[in-house]
Order: sequence, then structure tokens, then C-alpha cells
Amino acid sequence: MAYGRVALVGAGPGHPGLLTERARALVEQADVVVFDRLVSPRLLMHAKPDAALLYAGKAPGCHALAQREIEAMLVDLARHHGLVVRLKGGDPLVFGRGAEEAAALREAGVPFELVPGVTSAVAVPAFAGIPVTLRGVSRSFAVATGHAGDGLRAHLDALAGAETLVLLMGVAELPRIAEELRARGVSPDTPAAIVAWGSRAKQRSLRATLATLAAEAERRGIGSPAVIVIGDVAADASLGSWFEAMPRFGERHLLFASSMREALAHAAKLEAEGAEVLAHTWDRAQSVRLAELEAAVSMSAQGKPVGFAFRTALGVEMWFCAVQRAGLDLRRLSSLKLAAVDGYVTQVLRDGGLAPDARSLGEMARMPVEVWFAEVPGSGRDADVEAACRASGAEVRPLHLLGPRLAPAVPPRWQPFVRAWRDIVAEWLAEGPADLWALGDPALLRPLADDVGMGGEPLRRADAFGLAAAEAVCGA
Repeated sequence: MAYGRVALVGAGPGHPGLLTERARALVEQADVVVFDRLVSPRLLMHAKPDAALLYAGKAPGCHALAQREIEAMLVDLARHHGLVVRLKGGDPLVFGRGAEEAAALREAGVPFELVPGVTSAVAVPAFAGIPVTLRGVSRSFAVATGHAGDGLRAHLDALAGAETLVLLMGVAELPRIAEELRARGVSPDTPAAIVAWGSRAKQRSLRATLATLAAEAERRGIGSPAVIVIGDVAADASLGSWFEAMPRFGERHLLFASSMREALAHAAKLEAEGAEVLAHTWDRAQSVRLAELEAAVSMSAQGKPVGFAFRTALGVEMWFCAVQRAGLDLRRLSSLKLAAVDGYVTQVLRDGGLAPDARSLGEMARMPVEVWFAEVPGSGRDADVEAACRASGAEVRPLHLLGPRLAPAVPPRWQPFVRAWRDIVAEWLAEGPADLWALGDPALLRPLADDVGMGGEPLRRADAFGLAAAEAVCGA
């Protein structure tokens, strides 16, 4: 039996800047992405619009799938797809059970690749300003699991003498860990720290001592998932709270856009200042239909006076792609007319080296063309554009570029674990408030807000040059 390939990929602790180049490339190419609870949904923005997303998360005491079922899932999915990416928080071989999954794949004869990730054992303390080694303070560090089922007592026998001890998955066992370490001679006054949701907008950190850390963490509501650091480095303040001091730390932003590509470009601007970003886009919410557009491009190549009326950046991008596939030289399309009612769409055309011939309904009504191809993005506000096109005396043909997105093809056994993108976005929104941005006409993007239960909320308008320059609020 022929199998596809499975990539066991480390996603890092969640910050998109910590995703390796290889990891991102594999997510972009994947037919299926199987992701864990600790994988930030922001990283899934790199997946193809038609990729199947399957949740295989494990919360304390609540597992979507048992480990052996996850392994069976990977083998089964590889029978039906060319590339399956198993996306795991941190590094897949640092308490990520990646070795078990790799062994199961090898036994089944499935080709696989291992992609290390930035481990939370080092990155999470760093985002809280805690170095795991420090000249003159700590020359080494030990990483261990604090999970009670992993021989905790025997681990602590060996780890009590570590200069710096980093514990993963140890929040529930923290009181017992502190007691066991003190019984092994570790001073109760030893500096200690806990960092929850490190590198994410909801990061919270606390510094105390071995004796007081558990009680202080409980009092302040700092819980799993978290990394615990025990040792003198936990008292070092030389790095400061650099991440939490960033100008947009703690902010959460949801971008509504035509395509995920444009959303990713704008996300980088917010993330550079410490914000957390997610996006909901037309190309992720619906499938792109190219047949009508390609026929229209073919007609324009025959020299007829043809016009294209674009309502979204996605429409412009798809038009450029259709022109390229047809092998057309734009310089020969002398009778072609382009209209962009929205200023954001105008900028997307200009980014491609073209200036629109019409930027208003009135200009469209005066344009000398025989046929207008008018993009229909499904916003419910298309009648005004079609009316302007008809006023020119031209024939109007709608371009339906979007259609219902069918559920990804996954074996029936695993269908319950398939996650629609709108559900992932809605769950992210449920974690806390977020600013809503419209990358384009808010009226056109309103259906995307409706799709995730935010239809009544105002959308901020973002222009093509950057989010900071556009703070005006556009109502519902």
C-alpha cells in the first residue's frame, strides 16, 4: 500500500516568530494538519484554504484522543493524503511524544520527517525575562516533566542538585514538587518563577521562592499550561519584562480580509509591537471558483472592450492569476478597463502595476465598454455596482468567484475531529476581547464577522499601508 508522508513538526510555544522556516513551509504545503491544544491558532493561518484541520489536543484530564488513537490517525491519514503535518507545541521530542509517533509511523511503513521546534523550556522563560543560564550564577540547567505519572520522585532525586531546574507540565504537582525538593536539601528561599502561556498575549508570570510559589500562583490564578523555573536565575532582573513591556502586549486583533495572504502581511505589523493576531478571510471561509473568471479573461484577450469591476482584493489577485495562466501580455489588452470602487482594492491593483480606469460608480457608468464583468463577493450590496455597469449601456455578467467550501475529505472515523476555520476563530474570540479590523470595505467583510458571531460589532478600517494610520470606526 502506498503512503503519503507525515511530518512531525515542532510549533514552538506559540509566538509566530518562533515558527521555523521549515515548519512554516510544511504547514503551507500540507493537505492535512493535525494540531495540539498548545498550538496557537495563529500558526494555522499558514495552512492552505482547502487543507483539513484536525484537533488532537490534550488538556489535563481531558484528551480528545488517546495517544495510540493519534498514532492510528496519522497512519490512516497518510493512506489518503500526500502530506500530513502533525503540529505539536514546543519541540516534538521534548516531552511531546514525537518519538512514539515516529516509531508508530516507521512500523507501519509510513515515510516521515522530524522537524525540531523551539522548546518552551527555554523560550517561555526568555519571554518572561528569565535566562536559564547566567554567567556567575548558573552554568547548566536541567529540564524535566513535573507530571505525577512520569516517576516524579525518582526524577527529583536526580534533579535536586541542578543549578537551574525547568519543569514542564508541573502546575498541578507544584506543592508536592516544592515539598520533595526541600526534603532533598533545596532551600525554601531558593528563587522560583512560573510563566503561563509564554509568548502569547495572555502570558502571565510570577516570581517568588520555592516555598511560596505554589500558593502565590494559586492566589493570582496562574495555572496550566506553564513553565516553572527553580534556581537563582529566577531572581535575575537584568532582562526586565521585555515582552510584556512591548507597546501592544496583551492586545488581540482579528483581521477580516479577502485573502489570508494579505491578512498575514498586516498581522506582521501588529505582532512586531507585541500583539496577538488572527484572521478570518473569504478564501478560507469559501472556495474560489475560477471558471467564470478565466472565460472572462479569455474574452478580454480577443480585443473586445471589456471591463472588470472588482469589489475585493481577492478578486484582483485571482484576476492576475488568470491572466498569468492564460499567458497574456497586459500591454496588448488595450481595450481592457478596470474598476475598483473601494480604495483598498485600488491599492491592490496599483501594487500590481495597474491604475484603475474607474474609481466610482459614476465613472463606471460612463465607461465605454461592451461587457462588464462584475465581481459578486456575496455581501448583499452588489446591486449598486451592477446598476452602474448597466448605466454604461454595456452587458453585465456577474463573476461569482466564491462558492460554498466543502468539508475536507477525511476518513469517516476522523471526521469528528475536523475543525472548520470559523470555529477555530470563534473559540479564539471566546478567550477574550479583540479589536476587529476590516482590510477593505467593512460592508463587504461584514458577512465574515457574522460567520464568527461578531456581526454586531464595529469594524476598524485598515488601509493598504498599515493599521496604525487607520483608526476610524465603521459601524455595523
